[in-house]
Amino acid sequence: MLSRKYVDELIEILRKDCRRTLKMKVAGFPRPYYSSFILRDIAWFNTWASSGSTYRRRSDNTRNVFCDIRVGSYRYDQVTDGGLYDNDDERESYHHITVPIDDRDHSGLRIALWRLSEAKFREALSDYSDRKAAGLSTVDAFKKLTSFTRTKPVKSITYSRLDYIDEDKWVRFCKRASKWLSELKYVTGNYVEIDTTQQTHILVNTEGSVIVQHRKVFSILANIRHLSREGAQYDQDFVIHTANLSEIPTMKEFKREMLKKYDQLVSLIDARKLHSFSGPVLLYPKAAGLLFHEAIGHRLEGSRFLSNGEGQTFKGHVGKKIVHEDITIRDNPQLTRYRGHTCIGSYQYDDEGVEAQDALLVEDGVLKGFLTTRSAIKKGKHVSNGHARSKKFQRPISRMGVTIVEGHSENTIDDLKAILLEEIRAQKKPFGLIVYESIDGETDTTSYDFQAFYGDIAYATLLYADGREEPVKGVDFVGTPLQALGNIIAVGKELEVDNSYCGAESGFLPVTTISPAVVLRNLELQSKDEELITPYILSRPKMYRSK
Repeated sequence: MLSRKYVDELIEILRKDCRRTLKMKVAGFPRPYYSSFILRDIAWFNTWASSGSTYRRRSDNTRNVFCDIRVGSYRYDQVTDGGLYDNDDERESYHHITVPIDDRDHSGLRIALWRLSEAKFREALSDYSDRKAAGLSTVDAFKKLTSFTRTKPVKSITYSRLDYIDEDKWVRFCKRASKWLSELKYVTGNYVEIDTTQQTHILVNTEGSVIVQHRKVFSILANIRHLSREGAQYDQDFVIHTANLSEIPTMKEFKREMLKKYDQLVSLIDARKLHSFSGPVLLYPKAAGLLFHEAIGHRLEGSRFLSNGEGQTFKGHVGKKIVHEDITIRDNPQLTRYRGHTCIGSYQYDDEGVEAQDALLVEDGVLKGFLTTRSAIKKGKHVSNGHARSKKFQRPISRMGVTIVEGHSENTIDDLKAILLEEIRAQKKPFGLIVYESIDGETDTTSYDFQAFYGDIAYATLLYADGREEPVKGVDFVGTPLQALGNIIAVGKELEVDNSYCGAESGFLPVTTISPAVVLRNLELQSKDEELITPYILSRPKMYRSK
């Protein structure tokens, strides 16, 4: 985090150079009508260890600047496709986004801003010409939509201090934890990693806005794996992302959680293997949150409605039922905590200088709206709800922040299991599935590919019609958005927080999903992508024990 003195100095430099960009002009081409700088100062520390030995210990301080120069007018400028493809690292401007960290002499920063502005202006003119030229042969379906809406200037400057990171402590923690994991009987590989990122975020624009925010993410990641005699590898992951260092577990808490993961790992070794499945499923809260994030969240990002290359699943569905009536979905980036957990996806202002709003997306199963930026997605008056976000050099597009899926029922987990059993018997299926944990997901929203989503199952069990549960392995859940959402038949009352990272066109960003468990009448599962590995030839050496 930058000190008050350096924040104030950087603001003045950025404001001066931002205004300077409006003076650029080339005969026969439009002039800039808007410019902004986002400077991100990042203090980072990372260490990881495996089998009791440190593999990396690294800390760094870096800065980068995103520059947005728009030419033409608010009504019509060079940005096309909602900015989804303004992330080309082959462009000249990409080579000028890294700026000096020297706060004693800002000459290097001024030069870096000058070079970056020049490159961005040339690229903007080229894009504007390309858009005009394309209109000679193809219809520009978005020509009548306002390219960029005006907003009132905002001044919001906050100051913060770096949290002290005891690097030696965390190096020792990873060493001790990974050595302990190595001594567990069925663990053939492991790692433990600590990562901390503390960022000062300064935005200025030619409309007069000055916004200074600070963001912190502290993470612990651990993995244990077992390589079977047949060459199959089974994994269990423990991941916590938080905005408060105190939420990182102590060694005692870590061991308690990892023993649970170890029990799951052992149960998977001899677990029944499925190759495919279609039937009733209970998704625990975090797995359900992944479903909502992938199946509906990305498809409610307004920027995708400005590109002909997008599938636009929910276009024209406002006012129509798209999911179970017990479900309301909103995205509120200003929610910083939920039931004792910090939300890493929270922020006060987005990357276009708009205050984040509590955006109602779905109410009682009915679609109400979308996540928006300052680019209009329909004719008439448009007001952004503050969801424009980007990682580094990419243009900000509409992204999720803190997504809350609220159920209106009183179903406990036991109630949901009972409902799942009823559904199994009603469908005369031999079993259903309970997904306790999922670790990753993916979806494709483009019109070129199939409209589908995917979820990586970490731990699941079969639930038989007589109530027995049995661990299962080898499958992940897949589906198409409308079908999956339409198959939800019951919703839990307890919500859980899942802090994670989401990758999309504007980069990998921290997000928070708060969701209840759900039961689906039907969900399809497919075989995991599995590659058998040659088993070890030698036995594992004994662990070295220091004196």
